[in-house]
Amino acid sequence: MKTREEGRLGERIAEWFLALKGFEVVGRNLVYAGREIDLLVRRGPLLVAVEVKLRRGAGFGRAVEAVDRRKLSRIEQALACAVAREERPVVPRIDLVVIDFDAGSNRMIVEHIESVV
Repeated sequence: MKTREEGRLGERIAEWFLALKGFEVVGRNLVYAGREIDLLVRRGPLLVAVEVKLRRGAGFGRAVEAVDRRKLSRIEQALACAVAREERPVVPRIDLVVIDFDAGSNRMIVEHIESVV
């Protein structure tokens, strides 16, 4: 599976997982000020920028290890732009959805990490 296809798969899994937790998807792959937000979701007053990472196998480490401070800073900048466009007050937050998939065992672990910044 190619990287772009894996990204889309990860985002679909994350959407499903977040929907089960009561979130509504506001947008996908949004770009603000040259910075991308994988998923923008809402639940009540929360407006959440979600970074999605999927890793297959252990060769590249766990999915959560792929998100560094620089990446989070870029998401913060994009989220600030998204918040500025809102017509009503919101509570902004940045979350991660990390998906580790082991093809050998057909085991997938999905983890939602809230308020990473």
